[in-house]
Amino acid sequence: KYQYIIHSDRQTMASGVAFDTKLLEPYEEMKLRSKYQYIIYKISDDKTNIILDCLGDKGASFEEFCSKLPDNDCRYGILDVPITTKSGAETNKLIFVCWSDDNASVKPKMLYASSKDALKKALTGIAEEYQATDRGDLDMNEIRKKAGSA
Repeated sequence: KYQYIIHSDRQTMASGVAFDTKLLEPYEEMKLRSKYQYIIYKISDDKTNIILDCLGDKGASFEEFCSKLPDNDCRYGILDVPITTKSGAETNKLIFVCWSDDNASVKPKMLYASSKDALKKALTGIAEEYQATDRGDLDMNEIRKKAGSA
């Protein structure tokens, strides 16, 4: 007569790294209310969870976002990017930024690469993915083009 539903707030990826679905709350606020300019996630030091690294308040600069991406390491970022469509309309798109510094060791690069897809899939509404492996790749004009800016 009774149906029991077991609900877990944790999702585990193929890499063995898990994330708590509560991590999606700031993303939903960013997507629906434009509350944040960016969100940066990282894999915990014990390599078992994806955790929130930092939030950028609405209006935070692209330079601030870039400064939060560490040298010799990796991060996942969500960036609210203003674009101009082909029809000339101004709008914003959410871009998933994969930061994997060329100088990072192989282990974190592989861990971040193998954990990315499940997180990205959980972040519904992401327009595009942008890969950056050195500071020169962090170019707002290139990110805007990737987001569909004319």
